[in-house]
Amino acid sequence: MKADRVFVGDIKKCTKYEEHTLFSSEIFIGEDCIGGDSFGHIETDSELYKKDAILIQFKNGGYVDLDNLRSFIDYIKVYGDITKNGFYLGGLIMSTSPHCSDSLFVDSESVKPYKNKQNKDKISARQLRKEFKL
Repeated sequence: MKADRVFVGDIKKCTKYEEHTLFSSEIFIGEDCIGGDSFGHIETDSELYKKDAILIQFKNGGYVDLDNLRSFIDYIKVYGDITKNGFYLGGLIMSTSPHCSDSLFVDSESVKPYKNKQNKDKISARQLRKEFKL
């Protein structure tokens, strides 16, 4: 993998996720809902789940904790979670915001680039595990 896709950051767990809808409308044709709008805000709270996790970033913005990639099957599951317009929430890929209560997400303010000691363009998961003793 490319070394510029490896980061160190904190993983948080959402403890509170409440949707407050101020206005909502739906458009129906017969019994089929064909569209809708909703306005409001979401109230969230979180706690630290894991400090200084080794994170691999994907082109579409999601992160995967290196601890969760234990085999090639897990690697395939990650790519199975990637869709055309993003990724399935709740899988191995984490976003930078919670999507429901008890969901894990990456704290975007804590993310910093991994500094490669060998200054290589590419690095393997095995090298990262060895360096961080995972």
